[in-house]
Amino acid sequence: RATAYPHELSGGMKQRLMIALSLVLHPPLVIADEPTTALDVMIQAQILDLFNQLREKTSLSLLIITHDLSVLAETCDKVIIMYAGKIVEEASVEILFNKPAHPYTRKLISSFPSILTDKEIDFIPGNPPDLINPPVGCNFHPRCDFVVDKCKTEDPPLIDEEGHRVACFRRHEI
Repeated sequence: RATAYPHELSGGMKQRLMIALSLVLHPPLVIADEPTTALDVMIQAQILDLFNQLREKTSLSLLIITHDLSVLAETCDKVIIMYAGKIVEEASVEILFNKPAHPYTRKLISSFPSILTDKEIDFIPGNPPDLINPPVGCNFHPRCDFVVDKCKTEDPPLIDEEGHRVACFRRHEI
């Protein structure tokens, strides 16, 4: 299929080709934007395994941009969660999944289905903010279960506490 035109390839084939092309010259950094999109579960697992093997055997740094929490859990050491273009939380994978401190991160994790529990899938109420005219204060406050008046007027700073950075005024109460 090396001579095929792009329109002759499936989405998954194009995705695998892009991953192969990005790795062929052994770069020190790979930025992978939704690397498992359009791939079936078996191919996803193979790609994530390949990334992990390359990280272990070489000095490859991998920056993954994804909405798929299982990809983060499988391949990342450190995670940065963004909401409306701003960092709201940064932590190791273990801390992030076991002790999320930002309301958006908590909602994001609780909205992801799990085969390990019988819990119902949660959802994030409301709509994402208008990025042209974002809300005053914390961008997440219109959708937040922990909102207080300060959230509606001030943008919370990203506070670092022992390697766990969180932008929330109520981070200690959550």
